[in-house]
Amino acid sequence: MAMIQISIKFVLLLICLLTLLLVSIGLYLIIKRVKEVKIKAEIASYVSKHEENWRRFLIEGVPFNPEVIPKSREEIIGIEVIFSTYLKNLSNESIQEKISQFSNEYLKDFYLKLLQSKSWSKRMNAMFHIEDFKIDSLEKDCEKLGKKRISREEYFQLLKIYSLFNKNLFLQHILISNVQLSEYEYKKLLLNLPAELLDTLTDKITDLPKTCRYALIDTLGLKRDIEYLPHLEVQLQQEDIEIRIKSLRAIYEIGFINNPENYLAFVKSPVWEERLMVAKLFQLLPLSYTLPHLEILLEDESWWVRSQAAKTMMRDKSGRTSLEEYIEHSSDRYAIDMANEALGKGLKP
Repeated sequence: MAMIQISIKFVLLLICLLTLLLVSIGLYLIIKRVKEVKIKAEIASYVSKHEENWRRFLIEGVPFNPEVIPKSREEIIGIEVIFSTYLKNLSNESIQEKISQFSNEYLKDFYLKLLQSKSWSKRMNAMFHIEDFKIDSLEKDCEKLGKKRISREEYFQLLKIYSLFNKNLFLQHILISNVQLSEYEYKKLLLNLPAELLDTLTDKITDLPKTCRYALIDTLGLKRDIEYLPHLEVQLQQEDIEIRIKSLRAIYEIGFINNPENYLAFVKSPVWEERLMVAKLFQLLPLSYTLPHLEILLEDESWWVRSQAAKTMMRDKSGRTSLEEYIEHSSDRYAIDMANEALGKGLKP
């Protein structure tokens, strides 16, 4: 009987403790939710109250109203909301400069504190806004952080900041770095570089790590600037097959061929991807020049190369006639089939 009473008391005590725990958790969640609602309300209140003042300052050039200077963390978040909206939708040099000036004077201390935090997320948050708002007064503090043991994500974000405020340090890290970035990461970094810095990297292309070099070649193609063409043509002589293929693709993206003779050797390349790319590049030249080479590619062992050769021929106004004449004198069954397919289905170039 005594054992049963002890068991009942234990169960009751356990129920009380669990009830107390559930009530405590419930109260904690309620208090947390109330705080979140309050914070969101304060942020929304700041945005609603001052968005017109910010519009007049950023767009109309009216001196900013001292009332917009933030007095709390919530008001700073409100400013982040406003600034981010302008930078995303209406960004121009004048707006960026005003945001930078204001941030360097009134937001610097807030982001410095986040930058020095032990919390990874707070440090990342600080660096994102240092980059977006161009807070160059914190560049030295970012350098100090870079000398510590940091995550890969932090290192990548610091590189973006260095590219804005310390170009020599950026180049130093790109050329010699203990952290190996992926090709995707390099490309994401290079696409947003200032033109002057991208030009400097292009001049040093042979000194770059291979993965960065791949990304740079892709980036030059995406920029579609004919000024980069000579640099890419030099890369066509490299032993690395991937560099040659990427360079051909980048030149195709630029859409201009300066010296056609530089590309003829690729017609008989042992690498089918190079033959495919030269078949595409021949779209940039007159068919009267490329026809003998396209007929060779039309007989290629690769279906993709044959198909592209036919498409390239069809782009020219005399392409249909050239394909019909080719069918008459050719004995290559696969090439004839591809030519007929191009003529019959009207392959899109």
